[in-house]
Amino acid sequence: MAMQHLRRVHREVQDVNDDFHSLRTVLKETDHKSKWNFIMFPNDGALSHLPLIGELVIPERYPDAPPVLHLFTKTLRWNVDVYQSYVNDDTRSTMCFDILRPKAYGGTWESEYTISCLFASLMQALVTPKVPQDHGADKPEFVTMDRLAELKKSVERTYRARKNHIPPLPVIPTIPAVPIPAKALTFTRLGKEEGLKSLDFKNDEKYISQAIYLQDYDQPQFWSTVLDLRNLHPGVVFSAILSNKPGADLVGKKSDTILLRNGVTGTAAKKRADHPLVWFYHGKPLNDQNLSLSITITNDQFTMAYKDENSEKFLIHGDTPISKLGEAQIGNVKGIPFYLTIYLKRKFGAEGFISVLDQNETGYIHANPTTLAVLQPSSRPPKSVNLNLGSEQTARLQGVIDFYALGVDFKVQRSLMKPAKMTLISADDVPSEEYTKIIKEVYTPLRDKPIEVDVTAIAADRHCVVLILDNTLCSKGRGKKGEGEKEETEKREGKEEEQKSTQLAKDKLLCVTMRLREESIKADYPAIFAERVIEEHAKEWVNVGDTYVQLPQPIKITCHVEFDGQDNLF
Repeated sequence: MAMQHLRRVHREVQDVNDDFHSLRTVLKETDHKSKWNFIMFPNDGALSHLPLIGELVIPERYPDAPPVLHLFTKTLRWNVDVYQSYVNDDTRSTMCFDILRPKAYGGTWESEYTISCLFASLMQALVTPKVPQDHGADKPEFVTMDRLAELKKSVERTYRARKNHIPPLPVIPTIPAVPIPAKALTFTRLGKEEGLKSLDFKNDEKYISQAIYLQDYDQPQFWSTVLDLRNLHPGVVFSAILSNKPGADLVGKKSDTILLRNGVTGTAAKKRADHPLVWFYHGKPLNDQNLSLSITITNDQFTMAYKDENSEKFLIHGDTPISKLGEAQIGNVKGIPFYLTIYLKRKFGAEGFISVLDQNETGYIHANPTTLAVLQPSSRPPKSVNLNLGSEQTARLQGVIDFYALGVDFKVQRSLMKPAKMTLISADDVPSEEYTKIIKEVYTPLRDKPIEVDVTAIAADRHCVVLILDNTLCSKGRGKKGEGEKEETEKREGKEEEQKSTQLAKDKLLCVTMRLREESIKADYPAIFAERVIEEHAKEWVNVGDTYVQLPQPIKITCHVEFDGQDNLF
């Protein structure tokens, strides 16, 4: 392969690795310079969050000839598995995609296409219920409980056989859910009035909520429930259906049925009156782990979220998480009562139940301006404002402290599933009126904006390891070249934000707790220790057992501001 083409391949491979949030793929070069091993994680459907393993082969005539893709993991999807016999043939792909054939041979590949385009096509083929065929119409391939079990076995077999040849497993991107005040949904058996705290799955059961009215922006109401799915074994079909027909026509065969449906396999559907049912994949299967599932219904959303076991926070279910309830999606339904139906069908295995948990007058949605605009602003400021470092930054900083071999024998450490964070200000720091003003003027404008900080030093003793941050924080620039007046406006806004952000911790030492020896250490100990060791270092004197490492140069990381103990609508 020509040198310029080899450089292009390396650049395109790096582009795929850098765009993990979208492509969910990581490539690793092998000893053979034209081959890369890869691991990918589909974002929806039966294969959601499961590691699929394969190989990318770059031919001599690249980019005039398309790459060759071998997927070692069997997906049970026709166009993906159809040529599995070519898995050891460096000239033939194991899957049937037009983009894997040049135009001269009836395909769509052009030399301008990139490896990113290729993996985007593969990802699309894995998360759509309708699969293109060589001949004839697209073939629907809906997930069933039996297929789901077979897929998991296939993924596990391939992973065990090839795990030593793949890149390290990355952290799966997740979307935090936004808490909102919500009334509790109550469930009854069809035709009954008594509210239930447990939903049994003996054979074929349906549970119905009270009436819900959508698209009412003058008097909006928000409803939610939290279901404990720990007893939802693989033999139980589970569906949550929002429909104008309580407990009836759960798959939308009748013309006047309007519904949105999510199932245990990750398959979902939408239907409006006098239109056909449209199936799609949505999120991961719900019987994969012990889940607390929150279902929230607002005037314009039907949203599912699940509790992360490590952080105890709710995450949005799926990468395309909003089941919108606007007129464009389900027609004009203002004034029509809707009902949430929980449908349980035991196909095999033991009987069981789903517990209805206390939702604490809270629902969880995917934030969007339309929904948030109709909510009443909270009069309560947050209990505290934190700087959340996120999984990627936590991983980088873990590597730094490992380099200096600090706290390696400590039992309690930060993990990628529980990212590091620090408190910038709390309600106990300043008087109430001043605190409220600071929150509104300083921190609220910085929410959902990237914040850059510099890590300048590491301090450690026999109890903890902490990172010292520069006391001046700044918002990351957002201006783009060539946008004229818009660019100047964004620059001015950026300067104003930077001026405000310098107040984030004006007289407060910024330190992040990375490791503790044990959980019994008091929460305020790391900050007290860091302040003491900083003062001692300034005097060029440190206690025996204390360590202070001034980094050769600051490490710049990007974080975000997080409000704690409040409705996130302040």
